[in-house]
Parts: sequence; C-alpha cells; structure tokens
Amino acid sequence: MFRTTAFEDFIAPARHYPEIWRILLGVFVAVIVYLAPILLIFIGIGLLFPALVFEVQTALQTPDTPRAMLVLLSTFLFMGLGAVMAAAIHRRGLASLIGPFRPACQNFSRTVLGVGALFLVTGFIVSLFVGDDPTRHLSLTRWLSYLPLALPLLLVQTGAEELLFRGYLMQALAARFKSAIIWMGLPTVLFGLAHFNGALDPRLTVLLICATGLFGLVAADLTRITGNLGAAIGFHFTNNFFALFLVAIQGEMSGLSLYTAPFTMQDVDILIPLIIVDMVTVVMAWALLRRWFKPA
Repeated sequence: MFRTTAFEDFIAPARHYPEIWRILLGVFVAVIVYLAPILLIFIGIGLLFPALVFEVQTALQTPDTPRAMLVLLSTFLFMGLGAVMAAAIHRRGLASLIGPFRPACQNFSRTVLGVGALFLVTGFIVSLFVGDDPTRHLSLTRWLSYLPLALPLLLVQTGAEELLFRGYLMQALAARFKSAIIWMGLPTVLFGLAHFNGALDPRLTVLLICATGLFGLVAADLTRITGNLGAAIGFHFTNNFFALFLVAIQGEMSGLSLYTAPFTMQDVDILIPLIIVDMVTVVMAWALLRRWFKPA
C-alpha cells in the first residue's frame, strides 16, 4: 500500500477540514506571514536608518558574514509561524504538522547520524577529484563560538521549510486528494521552484531546481513511510550543515562556513558534475534510510 498506516495516521488530523478553499487560504496566509514581517522590517530600517537599507539588502542576498547569516536564518521563524497559522485555518496546531513527537525525535537523531556519516565519506571522495583545496573562512575557535546559536537557527530554517512543504502542504493535499501525483508531486515542484535563482547560468538554474526537487521528493517519501517529519528534518538539517557550515560557496550563504570552496557559482563546468554527484548522494542516503525506516 503506497499510503502507509503511519502516513494515514499522520494525515488524520487534516481530514476533518480538507476543503480546497482552506488549503488555498492556508498557502496565502503562510506566504503573507513569512514575507510581511521581513518587508515591515525593511520599511522600518528605511524610515529610521535610510543609509542602511542597501547594506542590509546586500548582506541578506549574499550573506558572507556570520552576522548576516544568523539574521537570514532567523527570518525562517516567520516561515514556521506561517505554516502553523495555515494549519490553524484547518483547526489544528503545530503538533499535528510534526506527527508523534517521540518517534520524530528518534528519526531525526538516526537520520543526522546516518546521513552525516555518508556525507563525510562521499565528501572526502569528491575532494580527491577537485583540484584545489578549500579556503579557510573562519578560524576553528570562532566557528565553534557561533555554533551554539547557529545550530538552533539552522534547525529553525530546515524545520520551517519541512513544516510548510512536507507538514502543512503535503498533509493537507493528501487529506483532500488520493493521487500521490498531487500530494507528493505538487509540494515537490513548489519546493524546487522556491529555490529558483535567475541570476545563474540557465543550465545551472535548471539543474539546481531538479536537485532541490529531488531532495523534496525524498523528504516527502521519508515522511510517507515514517508518519512524522523527524527523518525529513534530520536529512534537511544534515544536508544544510554540510553545505552552509562546513564547505560553502563564497558569497552563497557562506557567512558561517568553516571553509569556502575553490570555485564560485560562475564556474558552471565545475558545478554541474558536482551537483549531479550530490543528487546521486541524496539517492544513496534515501536508500539507506529506507532500509532503516521500513513502511508500516
């Protein structure tokens, strides 16, 4: 059965109020709650400190300092709040979006450890084929000093995206529609398109959307077989820890990274095979987790 027993239990709270108008309104509310506070903050800065507007905008677009990165991660609090308020339209709360809390925590921990170990191995292998060594961005002492704040904010960022896409949206669609093309496919497509970056080379843009969509599909499947967001959040958290905190691309959310890669987003010929390798690694991690979390 494609819909596991655990997944049926996960979407059960959403079955009480599955109306399409609630879903559409929920998405609208989630977007407004996420974007409106950020817009109001910019307006406030513009009124009080006009000279700082451009500086703040640039810092958030290319957060290559620890402070800018911490601020950017903290904005995802609004996305998480948006997901909770969207669920409130269906008369349910945060707990219903996550699923059973204790199994979710267990799945999160197991996923972080398993996927983290896999990423370490594959990252080491890939580094053997990249000509230049990464550049130290932050000293180890300074990097470690930021982690007590940075790690919870990374959990906020990854958790908020999972709450919205795999929690609220997939859950609400699965309660309303039988077809997995809709309740798995639509959140996956939207998740991929949400990472669109028109400033990049078109080939890279398309490939990144596909890579992000693949990750979203894997996260959706993990949620389907476990009946909670623990594994999806754990996978997302581990992936972003390696990509943002260990070795990041300079200028691409690199403010809290220990190292920066020896290439930029303009080096398309280098990035394309690396992204393909990353997609293969995601599939490998998914296969590993599927062996751990057998459908119930």
